[in-house]
Amino acid sequence: MHIPTLFTTTLLLLLPTTTVLAHPVTSSTSPSSPLEARQSRPTKPKPCVSIANTTEAQHLANHAKFTDAFIVKKNITAAFEFIRQDYINHNPAAQNGFDSAWNILSPIWSSQSITPLRNTYRHPQGWLNYRSGSFGEVVDRFRWDGGCIAEHWDQGERYPTK
Repeated sequence: MHIPTLFTTTLLLLLPTTTVLAHPVTSSTSPSSPLEARQSRPTKPKPCVSIANTTEAQHLANHAKFTDAFIVKKNITAAFEFIRQDYINHNPAAQNGFDSAWNILSPIWSSQSITPLRNTYRHPQGWLNYRSGSFGEVVDRFRWDGGCIAEHWDQGERYPTK
């Protein structure tokens, strides 16, 4: 075969492959699609480090910030900045510790439909009451210590009466 003909034939055979390889990849889903939101992972924060002599007023302020991040803004990263590494979880379906709670909630939290109902802080405990599309009505109770969440209860919890 003649060299220019061989070159032209080879080029024509490779051209469709090159065109396909150079074609920009387009996504069939937008960045804000529910699928992509479910599959994206939020940034894992460092656990809260307790500070001795944290006042009741500081705990109240931290509870308010945690409530805003967790059930109002659904910012799981900001919410977990208030949870200690050795956090005790009294839910029988979950293990103790920051990492266990993060691994359970972080993949799903941003896709949850949350309706905040109320929150209360009575030193050293705080309660959150909200409605979730997946879990129904929830009452979470947290014990605060050193400015951090040290314990959590949510099984059979009742919102405190006045």
